[in-house]
Amino acid sequence: MQPDVLPARQSDLLGGPLGRFTDPNGRWRAVVARIVPLVWVPMILAVLQRERCVRFGWGGQDQFWRACFSDLPAQYSLGNLTAGFGGYLSGEAHLEQPVVAGSVMSLLGGLVPSSASGVDQTRWYFLYWVVLITVLLAATVWCTAHLVPGNVQAATQVALSPVIVTAAVLSSDALAVALVAVAMLAWARARHTITGVLLGVGTMTRGYVALVAIALLITAIRSDALAAARRVCLTALATAGGLAAVFTVVQHSALTAVYTGWWGAKASYGSPWLLPQLVACNVPACTTQQTESKLISWIFNLRAVELPVWTVTTLAILGIVLALVLGRIFAREAYHAPTWPQVAFVVVAMAMMTGKAVPVQASLWLLPLAAAAGVRWRDHLIWAGTEIAHFIAIWLYIGALTRPDRALPGPWYGLFLVIRLGGISWMVSRVWRAAQYPSGRHEAAHARGPAARDAIPA
Repeated sequence: MQPDVLPARQSDLLGGPLGRFTDPNGRWRAVVARIVPLVWVPMILAVLQRERCVRFGWGGQDQFWRACFSDLPAQYSLGNLTAGFGGYLSGEAHLEQPVVAGSVMSLLGGLVPSSASGVDQTRWYFLYWVVLITVLLAATVWCTAHLVPGNVQAATQVALSPVIVTAAVLSSDALAVALVAVAMLAWARARHTITGVLLGVGTMTRGYVALVAIALLITAIRSDALAAARRVCLTALATAGGLAAVFTVVQHSALTAVYTGWWGAKASYGSPWLLPQLVACNVPACTTQQTESKLISWIFNLRAVELPVWTVTTLAILGIVLALVLGRIFAREAYHAPTWPQVAFVVVAMAMMTGKAVPVQASLWLLPLAAAAGVRWRDHLIWAGTEIAHFIAIWLYIGALTRPDRALPGPWYGLFLVIRLGGISWMVSRVWRAAQYPSGRHEAAHARGPAARDAIPA
């Protein structure tokens, strides 16, 4: 994959290219210091995009029409997070979240002023999360910059991605994203115990981090680092097991709620297994757009079918297995040993696309992995465009359930869902192609040895 260099003027804003006699390390630190604060730009846009809900609250259907919904205020209200962390441990506050995410959410909930009104409390809680997510994303940018030093593109893609505007403040996923970024940097610096601890904590924050850990094992088979990768994964397993043991004793339901909920869940928004329900004209919106929706249904020649829970669960599990198999094939067939971010991107993206749900905020999982894997700005923006289109479509479709005259019929939402999956598939193909047909720059990195390969985005 050819490097996608910034235009000269944009490069000058960050200090321009390195000179012949410049100290690379000192110069790069100065560049990183300019890149990291840029994450405020999409974060401010994310808050402004939700201005309506910040002003009037996150209640009723208006939050969908205005596309300002966030799961954070909803979880605060429904989960009784005013009880704080103590309430979470006692069962007074309840969340269907992995325990680390639930703990942080309840901790922030306990900081909300109890004297404030209901709407003001949700505003405070949302504000706390905006600040925390900004810090977490800044840390992710910093880690990405040091994971692939000398590559302005990788760091700026994380800092300025349009995906942050649509996805960052929807949920607590930035916690797991930052943990993965720090873990990858720790691995690059041979801090194997720290890497394992971070992956273990990350797994108890979002389940996809377990796939990132397995991707490390797959990568290590090809790069002759299997012993170190095994130590990392054993440390991660011990860390996750320790956290699970603590919550089993203290509050068993807090530990198991998210996993039992996933096991019994139907296909939900963003999942390809939802398409059989969407393709036929069987939602209220079809009453006002009958001709269009029936035409689409006729083209697909399918009738609305809701897949049974056991079928969706089986397909999701098979999707994870398929993702791991493809990750192994990818690592084995690559021209040179691929990097951990490359393998992790392929595995996580493939597993995500076959899951029971692919929520809007799941795009954050891929953001630093894609940047560290060497995806170009052009391809990044193509993917971001599909994410934005799906972001708009999903709120209009949810609105169809109550206001069919203003909504998006199911078949049309299905189209945008497919477009989004196509965008993710496009990114996978770019990473795959980069590993199969490396540029001369990657050849030079390979010739300099493993340390150099870790320093160059693949």
